[in-house]
Amino acid sequence: MIRCLAALAAVLALTGAARAPQPTELVVRSVLEGGAYAAMDVAVSFDGEADGETVLALPDAWGGETDLWRALSEVRAEGAQLLPAAAPAQRVLRHAPRARITVRYRVAPRSGAHDKPGNDYRPLIARDHFHLLGETIVALPEGAAMKAPARFRIEALPPGASFASDLQHSRRGGLTVRDLLESVLVGGDFRVLDAGGGVRVAIRGAWPRDDAGWRRQIARIGAAQRAYWGADTEPYLVTVLPLDLPPESLSIGGTGRGDAFAFFATRNAEAGRLDTLLAHEMMHTWIGARIGGVDGENEPLGYWLSEGFTDWAAFRTSVRAGLWTPEDFAAAFNDSLKAYDLSPVRTAPNARILAEFWRSEEVQKLPYRRGMLLATRWDARLRAATVGKRDFDDALLAMQRVARRRGDVSARQILPVVMKRLGVDIGVDLTTLVEEGAPVDLPADVFAPCGAIVAAVQPLWERGFDFDATRRADWMVTGVQEGSNAHAAGLRNGMRLRRWSEKASERFVDRPVTARVSDAGVDREITWLPASAERRTVRRLVLDPAMDRAACAARLGGG
Repeated sequence: MIRCLAALAAVLALTGAARAPQPTELVVRSVLEGGAYAAMDVAVSFDGEADGETVLALPDAWGGETDLWRALSEVRAEGAQLLPAAAPAQRVLRHAPRARITVRYRVAPRSGAHDKPGNDYRPLIARDHFHLLGETIVALPEGAAMKAPARFRIEALPPGASFASDLQHSRRGGLTVRDLLESVLVGGDFRVLDAGGGVRVAIRGAWPRDDAGWRRQIARIGAAQRAYWGADTEPYLVTVLPLDLPPESLSIGGTGRGDAFAFFATRNAEAGRLDTLLAHEMMHTWIGARIGGVDGENEPLGYWLSEGFTDWAAFRTSVRAGLWTPEDFAAAFNDSLKAYDLSPVRTAPNARILAEFWRSEEVQKLPYRRGMLLATRWDARLRAATVGKRDFDDALLAMQRVARRRGDVSARQILPVVMKRLGVDIGVDLTTLVEEGAPVDLPADVFAPCGAIVAAVQPLWERGFDFDATRRADWMVTGVQEGSNAHAAGLRNGMRLRRWSEKASERFVDRPVTARVSDAGVDREITWLPASAERRTVRRLVLDPAMDRAACAARLGGG
């Protein structure tokens, strides 16, 4: 009898039937040469499929990057036979049913010029530091369950090196497979600062703002947002990577992680713009995952909610905490409102955002602006319907409560239900303003007693050429519009763009712009007014000089 039981146990072990599923595990190990970082060895362990065949998905396209699998070499598998697949970003694994498999590979430093719009999100491995994003280094089984448990470990850091990652802490119930993908890992000569309340800052290089200033400002932003959502502590990591671009270049950007923000910026970036972006990204701790989240498969369709509401709440908490004055709020709000009113894609339907989010800068920014204005509109409607007893704060907090109880519904599903319970039906707005893209209107007194929304007609800002296409074409000027001021000034397709400076918040139709180009091997400058023949109504919030500042701050901050 004992021998039979032992034989049965052996059979069950071989077939995998007796073994409970194990967490997916990510191990990242530094490869050092002469004490300097040369590469990263990555191991991902997971359970294979029950039918004995698992498709392995290597990093491929993400964040505007393509062919990310090219950074991986020496791919091999333990516990399975590794076979090629039809797609270069895939491999086929043959194995015993539900076998435990470990895939190992090396991630090399990035090579070649970065020719995509936006930040260079490819793996960065330099002699004295590294900066890695999960989507660019983690290979997983195709169709892996994102909510399944996971583990992480870092190995072989050189003596004295720092390390920081949002994988060092988990939000609610331990790490998940999604956390592995939505992670940032930095190390080397980064300085890791404690900003209190669970917030850390990992920064390298010298900045106009010293470390104490970074710590102080991020601590204030974090404290204000935790107070808004009713949280005592909240693990969060901000990584700050300086960009070494030409002195005249200015760049501020980054990518939100599950509970972190990977910041990319030139050292000449204005402190106010840095703080505004930080407040936005830190607000993503709650919006949208904790108010229901967005559809992962068609995520850009929900960006009007997850990005636009984040702007609205970040603006609000910045005033409430005293980080912003009413003038600061008006400046930020007017930048967004003006950019929306002048956007050539302002009335694009939501489906276009899904199709073109990573291909068009204007389309990429539309959901941020549209969603922020929708939140402003719905805040006003709630105030009017409840005679000031309810506002959009109540809607967001109610969404958080519903999402805690119901993990199977999205923020898009929760929102109209919560709004209706509070007294406002937004069904028509969701159809006309979100799905169809009709312009978002605002009542003139939406920010009373601070001031009023006023409108003026002005020419539409027009660059005169396709900047996104020009960047993708290795800075060969593309898409020059005949009849535009740029064309009249002499700009032509095929010239090489050597220098161009532009801020979305400073698109003035009455201020000349200058492009330095190489024309048949000769460098020259071409200057024109970026104004089109089309006219557009542009709105802005004008503060009343005689306003009650305390009452205005209470209106803008909701405190």
